[in-house]
Amino acid sequence: MTSNIKSLSEFIQATAPTISIIDCSPELIKEIQEILKIEVDGIVGPITKQAFADFKEDNQLEFPLLLGVTTAKELLEFKGKEETASKTNDSSNSQPKLNLDAGKRTGKSMKLPNGEVVYENQYIVEGIPLTWGEATKGCTRIPTISEYVQNAVRLAKVWGEVREKFGSPIIITSGYRPPQVNKAVGGVRNSQHLYFRALDMQPMNGDFKKLWEVLKDSQFVGLGDAVFMGRNKGFFHGDIRPGKRAIFPY
Repeated sequence: MTSNIKSLSEFIQATAPTISIIDCSPELIKEIQEILKIEVDGIVGPITKQAFADFKEDNQLEFPLLLGVTTAKELLEFKGKEETASKTNDSSNSQPKLNLDAGKRTGKSMKLPNGEVVYENQYIVEGIPLTWGEATKGCTRIPTISEYVQNAVRLAKVWGEVREKFGSPIIITSGYRPPQVNKAVGGVRNSQHLYFRALDMQPMNGDFKKLWEVLKDSQFVGLGDAVFMGRNKGFFHGDIRPGKRAIFPY
């Protein structure tokens, strides 16, 4: 059975039929998670769905949560390229790197509903280290409603206070999600990501405890704790939803 296949190589050799990653074996999921550089636990949670869907989108592959032979080959090819780069570059490692171009009007551009053109490395709000690229997956998820752009500005200001108090770089793992993307990654129907009111994040230095304390003392209204019960799921969620403070587990 396809669900018993334990590696991508085995999947390819068996010419296995396309399968949802939800139905893959834990061993196979762990290999995929290692390649995508996310927490390796063999569980298909929100961050795994998102990373897998993003990988398929980046490689122009259809059906965001389905694993077929073509996708398996792309994953292994990507793994090979990463290993080659690591061997030929002594300074290479799996840790995310700071964007040295952050704050500049460079990178891919997109046009906002009001006609303004913004750039991938440009800050959403001048002086706050959150770029349009970080919040829109490299300017590939273009907000089409003016209200969403206004939300983005408010979101950046709230996040900026968190970033200043935390005092160390924070990785944005998810920001604005159009409906089709939100559905693909398993987001809830009323997700705040749909309205450009939410960010998922990881502390680059690994200090989840401090980041959580800063988030609880912030102006974020909704807080999703994905680091709980002694298990690091890999990210926190913060949003500026209308209403009262809500803290929930992922």
